[in-house]
Amino acid sequence: MNNCFDIIEPSWILVFCKNPGRWWVRLLAWGRYHHVKAIAHLPRLRGWLIYDVKFNGTRVILAHEDDPGTSAFLRDYLDNTDTIAMPRLPMPKRNFPQLGFWCTIAMKHLIGIRSRALRPDQFWHDCIAAGGMPCARPISGRGILVRARRARTKLLRAATRVTSPVPRTVLS
Repeated sequence: MNNCFDIIEPSWILVFCKNPGRWWVRLLAWGRYHHVKAIAHLPRLRGWLIYDVKFNGTRVILAHEDDPGTSAFLRDYLDNTDTIAMPRLPMPKRNFPQLGFWCTIAMKHLIGIRSRALRPDQFWHDCIAAGGMPCARPISGRGILVRARRARTKLLRAATRVTSPVPRTVLS
């Protein structure tokens, strides 16, 4: 196998939006949350990867930490939201494809969670049940992501301690 490329599999942070949006969005996604999107920190690339599915299309954005507008962009993007740092889950095997492809279903596919949720509000509870950790409200946009990443790291360490049958040792 050629090791020329490093494969980056991001750890996703789900962003649940409270802004109500248009009247028909409020009808379809009634409840506390009206939209859900995902963001991941990519330390080796020094940036943030954003995945957002809406009715009018899908946006995939890479925001570099060093760019002067990134901090303001993240602050605006995360305004009036709650976040959950999701653990890596095994991709579920499906016998047939999922019907529809709006934000909630797209995020279910992205993180590999089994859920019957059709709305972000229901999805929030399913994410918590699957091991997601809600993140505290930060002062700045970047702070929310740093805290979410720390929560995810703590989750992974705890899961490794519980599920690892063999003690980890350092090989030299």
